[in-house]
This record gives sequence, C-alpha cells and structure tokens, in this order.
Amino acid sequence: MIGEATANGASLPGIRVWLARLLDDLHSGRSCLWLLPRSMLKDAGNRADRLLDDVLHELADFLLLPSDESPAPVSALPLPSARPLGGRWTGLAPVPDFDDGLPDLPTAQGPARLEPEPPTPLTPAEALAGLLERLAKELGSGSGTESVGLDPTGDVLARLTGRGSGTPETRPVVVRAWREPVPSAAAHLLRRLVATAKEAGLPPDRRPRTLVIASTEDFPTGLADQLPREDIAVHWWWGATGRLDTATVVALARPPLASPTERGHLHEAVVQATITEVCGPFLVIAAALARRWDDGRPESLTSALHDVIADLPEPAAIPPQRAEGTRHPGRHPDERLLAAWNAGTVDSWDGRLRRHPGYDLVHEQAVAARVWLAQNHVLLPLLDDARDQFTTTVRLRARLPLARLAQDYGPRLEPGAAPEPADSAVAMMELGAMWGAHCDGAITLRPAERRRLRILREARNLLAHRVPLDSDRLCRLVEELCR
Repeated sequence: MIGEATANGASLPGIRVWLARLLDDLHSGRSCLWLLPRSMLKDAGNRADRLLDDVLHELADFLLLPSDESPAPVSALPLPSARPLGGRWTGLAPVPDFDDGLPDLPTAQGPARLEPEPPTPLTPAEALAGLLERLAKELGSGSGTESVGLDPTGDVLARLTGRGSGTPETRPVVVRAWREPVPSAAAHLLRRLVATAKEAGLPPDRRPRTLVIASTEDFPTGLADQLPREDIAVHWWWGATGRLDTATVVALARPPLASPTERGHLHEAVVQATITEVCGPFLVIAAALARRWDDGRPESLTSALHDVIADLPEPAAIPPQRAEGTRHPGRHPDERLLAAWNAGTVDSWDGRLRRHPGYDLVHEQAVAARVWLAQNHVLLPLLDDARDQFTTTVRLRARLPLARLAQDYGPRLEPGAAPEPADSAVAMMELGAMWGAHCDGAITLRPAERRRLRILREARNLLAHRVPLDSDRLCRLVEELCR
C-alpha cells in the first residue's frame, strides 16, 4: 500500500533530514552508532532494512556484515551434536539361527532417540574474533584462520588503518548488530576501531570508520552514554518524523474527494488534520486510519481507531502516565521510557512526547482533545478571517455612531491607556461583542447575516473553551466559511 511504503521510506522530509545527519557524520570520518527500537528490527515489514538500504545507496562503497551473500555464522546455527540415551547397547538385533548358549537378548524397537545439546554460548572474545574473521574475508585478505593470525583483532585493525600497505581502509564498515550471533561484539569492534585509528594519527578523511545498527537491548545498559562523542556519533531513532511527515502519509492514503468543491476541500482538510493529530509519529496507524475513517465524522473517529488498532499487534509496553504531554522530550528517550520505545509505543513528535494512539482510547477525553487541537489548527485562522470580514457588515448595520459602538463593544482598554481610533476599535471587535451589539439593538442584521454571525460565534466560543465541534456544527461552519 502506498501509505505503508511512504510511512517507512526516506521520501518523507523528516526521515530524509535525519538520515542526512547520519551520512554527514560518516562522510566527516566519524564512526556512528545507530540505535533503533527493537520493534523496528523485528517487524515483518523490514523497516530497518529499508532504512539501511537508503543509507547504503548514498555511500560510494562499504563493507556489510553479516554479508547478504555469506551464510549465517556457524555459531548462529543450531548445532547437530547429540548423545544417545541409555547404555552402550548399539541397537542391533542378534543374528538369527546362531546359538551361543545365551538367552535371547531384547530386540531394539528402532534407533535410539537423540537429544540435541544446546549450542555453547560464545565468549565475548570468541564473538569478536568471529566478527573480525568475517571482516577480513570482506577485505579480501584470505579466509579461515590463516587470515587472522595469532592476534586477529590486531591484524584486522592494522590492515584497516593501513599499517603495512600504507593505504587505510576508508570504506565504512556497516555492522547489522541485531543479526550477529553476539550483538555486543559490534560494540567492541566500534570502540577498538576508533581507538586504533586515533593511535595511528590518521586525519578524518583517511580514517577507517564503522556504522553499527542495533537496539539498546543488544548492548550493556548505558553504553551509548559511555562512548567518546568526539569520535563516535550516537544517533537515536527518536523524533525522526514530524507533523509534515504524518500529514504527507495521511494525504497519500486518503481516497479522492467525491465532490471537489471548496466545502469538500475544507472538510477534508479538517479530517486530515484530525488523523495527523490523533496518530502523531505512528505513521502506519495514520495511513490505516486515513483509509478506514471514510465519513470523517468526529462521532465515528473512535470506532474507526479501535478497528485500526485491533488489526495491529498489541502494544507490548506502556510508557509512564506522567510522561504524556511532556514538552522538550530531549534528544533520546530517557531510561524509564526505553522499554516502551523498544516496543514502538512512545516517540518524540512535534516537540512533545507522544504515546501509541491505542492508549488515548483508554481515556475518555484524550481523543476529543486531539480532535479539538486539529480543528483549532485548521479553523481558527479561517474564523479570524471571517471575523475581519464581518466588521464591514457591523459598520454598515450600526445604529450608533462608530465612536459609541467602539466604546461600548470594542476591546477593553488598560487603565490609563489612550483609546484607539473608532474605526480601529470596531475592526478589533470580537464575534461575541458583535453578537452582544446585535442583541442590544446597536446593530441591525439581516436574517442571513444574523445566522452567519451566530454560527461563527458559537464555533469560536466552543474552540476557545477546548470543546471540539460535532458533525452538525462542523458542517454548518464549513458551509458559512465557504459562502
């Protein structure tokens, strides 16, 4: 589907900017640690692989581990070792028609059952040695134990820094740590390579560098904060998308308008803004809701959102309640949010901390508050324009001198402030003050003008009090705004 493909690709502006920062660090000679939520590394849509493909496409050349062409490391495969159950009996039946004077031995019913032994976990040193051995093969330096010598770490790192050949390896070493049998080996490689390059005194443009892609669950706690930031850039997949990205996904997923009139376009703008606000950074949900919520009525939004979330996997971790709505969520999730971030249920979006939309359904007013934000975003500028235009009608229908009208119904002045000119004061009259002047007989409105002012005033008052418009009020307002 076009929505899902766009939701995870580098075509979105926020993701494009995020990946550009990562590439800038690599091109400047810095190694990078790219931290992704565990949910992205495990999902069936291969979002992590598609994002990595976009990065690799921008690199002139690279070394990729594990290689797509090479088989899985031996340590990652199940070991066929097994042991027979029972004693030393081989399972063979005695030869018939041969009498050795002994009673008949029991005949085996079949081959002995084998119980596989669990694979022996690799030690950190063994895991690093295996990773370096495969890196040596990618460098074209031979294979097997002959390629790594007595000190595999020193040998491979020396070749990367150009010792012996005089030409350092400048192709980025890209390690998909989540596919390694021991992901933490990639972190050891990252640190060792950076330290070796510094010892060699290489300038940034000739320095070997690596890009490690992993989840925080692959490494010891707090590793990202312990890395030397002057040499290693840590990039969290946090706040990578913003409002424009979500709005783009929603617009691409929405069905075409049945009647492309001005009213239809305005109502569709409110619908798309509502989906964007409700779903936030959760782009797959935004695309699905954009297709499911076909009537765009506020009353049916909750039901459509329920249906969309029911078709998706159950969120695995609930972020703390107190985190909701926090401003300035920082450059990465703090420690208490890591479990929810890895589960894909919390992110930074538009300068705020946002939770999975499924959690808003638990709270009666949460979805309504997001609907109000969306309506406010689209309709408030149009209401202000309509108010400005209606001041012309007020001047024409005034039954009092403008100075008196401005004094009685214009904006209140601070004590000691000089009064505004009458025409300017009338231009600043609020919709509620205009309605009050009509009710008091200070202005005389025709039925169509009275209806328009009543609808504008009611909508403005509701939005000012954080109350979203229902379907009927929204339709009436759209009708008036498009006259």
